[in-house]
Amino acid sequence: MRQISENQIFDFEGLYARNYDKVYRFLISKGASQEVADEVCQETFIKVLKNWDHFDDAKGSEISWIITIAKNQYLDWIKKTSTSEKREIFGAQDFIESIAENQKIDEQEKWLLDLLNQSIEGLPMVEKSIIMLRFIKKYTIKETADQLGISVRTVNRKTLASLTVLRLKLQRLGVSL
Repeated sequence: MRQISENQIFDFEGLYARNYDKVYRFLISKGASQEVADEVCQETFIKVLKNWDHFDDAKGSEISWIITIAKNQYLDWIKKTSTSEKREIFGAQDFIESIAENQKIDEQEKWLLDLLNQSIEGLPMVEKSIIMLRFIKKYTIKETADQLGISVRTVNRKTLASLTVLRLKLQRLGVSL
């Protein structure tokens, strides 16, 4: 429990116990995975704790205020994830796809393809599988996660990390992306 003012006591544990499941179910209903819903719930309640002094029960119930915070946290998570993922993946994805789809392989492209294959082979097995499924076989993130028996979030994180590693390896070898 936390003291807010002389006459007002804030029972965070009670607030959390009363509302966590509601917020979690709300996030799941909006399409969040279980992992993302857990993460966003935690961030939501941290924000509730930090901003409790801004809550005004004259403007609405505590759950509606908390759900609004959860919705905004989830939208921020979506924007942050998709923006950083797009920014990092954009150049490498185009490069990998252009090599994989190109019918005419001249000497320069053959050299690039060999470098790319060597770089991919140097990745750990899971990361190598993710790159092959996502960019060569064109699996969706969900299909890749299902195929490998890992979470969508893990696929996203390992994709980003793998593409970053591949980009650095290729740049060190003199290939500009």
